[in-house]
Amino acid sequence: MPNESAEKIDFAYVAEYISINNLPSRPLQPNVGINQEHDIVLQLDNCVEYNVPHYGLSSDKLCAIAAADLRSAQDGHPRSISCQVLLSTETSRFRDHNIASDNAATTELLSLDPLEPCERIILHLHGGAYCVGERSLTHIQVYAHMSRTTGLRIFSPNYRLAPKDCFPSQLHDCFASYMFLLQRGFKPENITLAGDSAGGALAVGIMFVLRDMKLPMPRAAVLISPWVDSTCSGKSWETNQKLDYLPALSLDDPFHPTRMFYAAGKQLTDEMLEELRCPLVSPLFGKLNDMPPMLIQMGRNELLHDDIQAFATKASRDNAGGSKIKLEIYDNMPHAFVLFDFAESAQKAFTSIGDFVRANAY
Repeated sequence: MPNESAEKIDFAYVAEYISINNLPSRPLQPNVGINQEHDIVLQLDNCVEYNVPHYGLSSDKLCAIAAADLRSAQDGHPRSISCQVLLSTETSRFRDHNIASDNAATTELLSLDPLEPCERIILHLHGGAYCVGERSLTHIQVYAHMSRTTGLRIFSPNYRLAPKDCFPSQLHDCFASYMFLLQRGFKPENITLAGDSAGGALAVGIMFVLRDMKLPMPRAAVLISPWVDSTCSGKSWETNQKLDYLPALSLDDPFHPTRMFYAAGKQLTDEMLEELRCPLVSPLFGKLNDMPPMLIQMGRNELLHDDIQAFATKASRDNAGGSKIKLEIYDNMPHAFVLFDFAESAQKAFTSIGDFVRANAY
């Protein structure tokens, strides 16, 4: 489809179709875990402000979207972000409560407040090319496995999706969710920030903003097949086409996830390509110094292979020789392979996440 067709497509219809296919929140099977959805309400006292002018147009967009939240709160109609909270049945915290006969215990375990002053948690940002993935059963299962191997509760915001809401709506919602958890009493040194695919990029974007604004960083980060280059410049987008399930669309296609995420309905221009290289959009092009310890997992067969490899190499170079950066490459695995939790490699990856989180705890 030619680039010139972008302005002729009814992306409002596309957005409506996507929203119809995003399923409502569903409970996990009792033998897997418990989960509940909450609303993070952006009241006046937890509206965020940004001070990162060096990101140019992206900075302007972030400030504008934050200002819109502030106006809504001032008008008495605060916006809310829904958030999943989940706990695996195989954690000691779950076993210490008689969930089957005590609904109050379930409510407590799935609250948005710390269960103890120094509770450690994982804030996971789901993938889905910024367009899908909200409340999906596959991601809920991923959270259950992460909770099982780490023993921690998982928090996951249902950030706004493209093409209805374009960049930086997703980054802002995730950043606001992180800051909300700090306001509720969670300590940054007890939060592991995680994300798969697009969620991995959002996790790095959050850390860029926190670092640059001199705000408290999370204890560590887990990045699963992070989509670190929205321009898709790595050679593996061509060499791994027959090995991955992802479609290798051209950026000239208006339905390319990058196009729908960043500027749905607009033609691809040299100016837009330059904007896509902003680190808040494509973390590969950012300075990766002063990052917390990072575990990066990817499949050897995925289209994003070269982009992720370049990101990990750069992160290692920018962080004291890479002592804090751990890259794991799983043979014969495609993009975001942890979604296929029946695979032996996925189970190994979850076990490694548990080991990494424990190794980076106080």
